[in-house]
Amino acid sequence: MTPEIWKTLVKAIEEIPNCPSWLQQQAQLSWDAMSRLPALDGTIDGQDGAPVVEQKAMTADYLDFLREQIELNARGSEWSTVLKNRLTALQPFVGKKLIVGSFYCKPHSATVRINPESNAVVLVEVN
Repeated sequence: MTPEIWKTLVKAIEEIPNCPSWLQQQAQLSWDAMSRLPALDGTIDGQDGAPVVEQKAMTADYLDFLREQIELNARGSEWSTVLKNRLTALQPFVGKKLIVGSFYCKPHSATVRINPESNAVVLVEVN
């Protein structure tokens, strides 16, 4: 991750409606402070873990996988709704890269997907 991508993620987090307080607090960290957070596997409950950020290409195969999981409904209707929302949000980006930021404060997590061309938030999922 670069300082520029961190700034993009911070801006995206600031725009999330009803954003969890733990995620808001992480977004207030400076680049240096965020860089010093421990890896997730080195944290305990209530402790922030270092965000993981990738640029990922959205593939048709992944969208097919989501459709299959929705149809199976193996984890129940609530999870299928999450997958349907994900599918709808990601369909326009097949063949394009997205910035995917995963944030942690054990036991909570959040994933923010951003279009790097416009810096617009594509999808936010908070667990």
